[in-house]
Amino acid sequence: MTAHMFAKEWIFVFEPFVRSRLSRRSTLLTLAAAAAALLPESGYAVDVAGVRQDGKEIAPGDIGGWRLVYFGYTQCPDICPISLHSITEAIDALGPIGERITPVFVSVDPERDTPEVLAKYLAFFHPRMVGLSPHPDQLAELARDWRIKYSRVELKDGSYAVDHTATIFFTDPAGTIIGRYPHDLDGEALANRIRATLLAQ
Repeated sequence: MTAHMFAKEWIFVFEPFVRSRLSRRSTLLTLAAAAAALLPESGYAVDVAGVRQDGKEIAPGDIGGWRLVYFGYTQCPDICPISLHSITEAIDALGPIGERITPVFVSVDPERDTPEVLAKYLAFFHPRMVGLSPHPDQLAELARDWRIKYSRVELKDGSYAVDHTATIFFTDPAGTIIGRYPHDLDGEALANRIRATLLAQ
């Protein structure tokens, strides 16, 4: 059940009681708290890990500043390349602001996404994009920290795909997640969402 569905159901069941006992302001505050309880926690610091596309393993805090982080894999047939293209366009559209943002692609398929594979793949996207191939234990830890999911799906031809969370994350220089954007935004829409997030800080 989504937060929106929960809120609608809450109103349907309890509205008569609320009207007689609570003010409109109290009702809205109660609904907001109930909906927020169903949303992923925000405001916590996270980092990335793995081997970059140049073969160098990063240390904690190596990729600082503002970051747009996306988890995916190079053999993803559609969602990943479209998302990375949108990230590329958004950073360019943001001008001087975009120059301060580092795009980061973290593979959820490190078995196939070696640094060499990442380097060739990311050459089609933003020139400053950092690709990371985490070790299996690092990937599991990243999934917990960023609250993403990934799972291997065996295909009939003997290969496999990876189902994964397709959210685009925006973090501030402290590593705090301040924005979560859907993968299907085009570059302009993503840039506008980033601007709105920054203005709200």
